[in-house]
Amino acid sequence: MGEQKSRSRHLIDLEIISAIDLIPTSDLSEATLMESRNNQSKMLPQIDVTQMFPVTFEERAVPSYFGGPDIRIEIIKPRQPKNNKMPLYYSIHGGGMVLGSPVGDRSSHASLAAQHGFCCVSVYYRLAPEHVQPSQLQDCYSGLKWCIEHAEELAIDTQKVALAGSSAGGGLAAGLALYIRDQKEFDIHHLRLRSPMLDDRTSISPDHPYAGEFVWTKRSNYFGWKSVLGHEPGQGEVSEYYVPARAKSLAGLPPTYISIGSIDLFIDEALLFAKQLVFDGVLVELHVYPGYHHLAPMFPNAHFSQEGAKSSEYALLKALELQ
Repeated sequence: MGEQKSRSRHLIDLEIISAIDLIPTSDLSEATLMESRNNQSKMLPQIDVTQMFPVTFEERAVPSYFGGPDIRIEIIKPRQPKNNKMPLYYSIHGGGMVLGSPVGDRSSHASLAAQHGFCCVSVYYRLAPEHVQPSQLQDCYSGLKWCIEHAEELAIDTQKVALAGSSAGGGLAAGLALYIRDQKEFDIHHLRLRSPMLDDRTSISPDHPYAGEFVWTKRSNYFGWKSVLGHEPGQGEVSEYYVPARAKSLAGLPPTYISIGSIDLFIDEALLFAKQLVFDGVLVELHVYPGYHHLAPMFPNAHFSQEGAKSSEYALLKALELQ
């Protein structure tokens, strides 16, 4: 690794460089998947957000609209809602399509619920490679559709719905937004994508000279895409609902917020997606953070993390007409 190490290390923002040494980069594969899942679940503290914020926490099993197994969701609400109807923040977790759970997002959702009166819902979608698409799309859609259909019970405003995702969750959120647009059963009003995993072709394209060396690598990305698609990435005909970068048109998507680090593997696909959104007449806000990598969220107090928190919150509240 000696030579390779120096490829982009000098570009990393010094506030977030320690993550690279704390969590050494290793390529994800079938052989290391179970160990990675175990390590990740140990790292995520099972915190009780109801002790830290004035919120309620509930888990529900909701039915699939596609005949699949029930889907588990987490619902975090303010104890004392500001209005009779709450805006809905529906979140899809990251993990390269093969790892992860909503546990890591609980604190930020509780904060959003407490501060701005959101009903925050996270979905436990089926992971690859045990389950391939359309399992993930169906689970994510079913969870959101259930919320919309139970708006009265949940006390949510179906005219103020935000869809959010990070990394793999960002890719799933973008694909879900396209599916919602085409199904025309209900609307979403804001799309928030952080370091989104949008394009399977990145995993088979030539190496980027500076992006993707650390944290989430091209090899890990190849494993993630192959796992979720059930075939080799980069093939001709793939649904845009699974690979949003393949969409012929992004017209009709809601105002979209995208943030990405300059040395993140997904930098090019995020830039191209933003360009396509602009071309298709969608309001888009794009932030590229210099020297930021895929583990930047581990450092919420770093300068650009704080900038991102402010700008993404403003975009969310503005799109939902909450300010």
